[in-house]
Amino acid sequence: MKNKKMKLLLISQSGRGGLRKHLCDILTNIDYSNFDIWIAYNDFEVDDKFRDTINKLGEKVKPILIEEFVREINLKKDFQTYLKISGLIKKIEPDIVHCHSSKAGVIGRIAAKINHVPKIFYTAHGYAFLSPEFSNKKKKLFVFIERFLSKYATTKNINTSYGEKEAALKEKIDISSKFDVIYNGLEVIKYPLKKDIRRLLRIPLDNFLFGTMARMDFPKNPELFFSIANKVVKIDSNIHFLWIGDGEYKSKINKYILDNNLSSNVHLMDYQENTDILVKGFDAFLSTSNGESFGYSVVEAQRAGVPLLLTDVMGHQEMILENINGRLFSKESILNNISEVFNFIEWAKYMDRSKITDSFSGRFSIEKMIDQITKEYE
Repeated sequence: MKNKKMKLLLISQSGRGGLRKHLCDILTNIDYSNFDIWIAYNDFEVDDKFRDTINKLGEKVKPILIEEFVREINLKKDFQTYLKISGLIKKIEPDIVHCHSSKAGVIGRIAAKINHVPKIFYTAHGYAFLSPEFSNKKKKLFVFIERFLSKYATTKNINTSYGEKEAALKEKIDISSKFDVIYNGLEVIKYPLKKDIRRLLRIPLDNFLFGTMARMDFPKNPELFFSIANKVVKIDSNIHFLWIGDGEYKSKINKYILDNNLSSNVHLMDYQENTDILVKGFDAFLSTSNGESFGYSVVEAQRAGVPLLLTDVMGHQEMILENINGRLFSKESILNNISEVFNFIEWAKYMDRSKITDSFSGRFSIEKMIDQITKEYE
């Protein structure tokens, strides 16, 4: 690294969930002796944890608030956002611009390229063309935009999983050398005793607990999670299921639990600030997601030494070291092969959990993530 500090501008439309965690981890752990850092975002689109991180960092980070920076397409506000980012770039003359998520990736990369920023990075955190919420026509448009911007306005695309990189290459977004994979990392933390967490959750310690932490919406496929729970607890009432998280499906799921008399064994909990601690109380982590760019909660489970039972989809496949830290299952056939769940339970009860924490520390440390990102910036 050069002795002179490099000027780094981070651009993100929002700061919630996994994206917020990633940005906060960068800002908290990067070496400020090498960088002067600005971050542009919409303050109405971030959570309290993001604001707290920015406030704690004080003068180390210079926040730039852009209230016109909205998620949906709005030509007037998008142009206003472009003008503000372009003006910011002209003022600070950054050596590096790093755009996070799709909207920032479009506006930020165009502004950076037009203003001759030497290095332009882009992390999609899940390409829009992979999202099932969009029509095929829109997905084709997103692919065209990603191709154009990658070719003409991007030094390097940084993916958070190999599955995401492979999806980009399949759509011919750019050549392979324009992509690098850097896994999101987590800090090592200390946990309370499992029995104390179970007491807090009000679930008996000697009962087997499947848990998950996710938004209750279509991408996370909560309907499958609770359908599995329904089948399993009807066979064995000593098994419990817990979903931690809020979302648009919550009222529907509440009704499903009541209609199927599952309240004794199937539990819902609103999002908690300490979810990364609560995972230590699980006997297994169950994800029924339709696909992931990078599942933070899955890595949090590995950090806690919790076995994984995950759908066989992008983002999950590379997380699993079969019969070392967990197993994959088909979301299409699991309800007809519910014995897979019981076989997994028997395996999870007796497997060596130190192998799970070893797999975490070898692949997902915060130090490794920061080191890889910093080398890209150099």
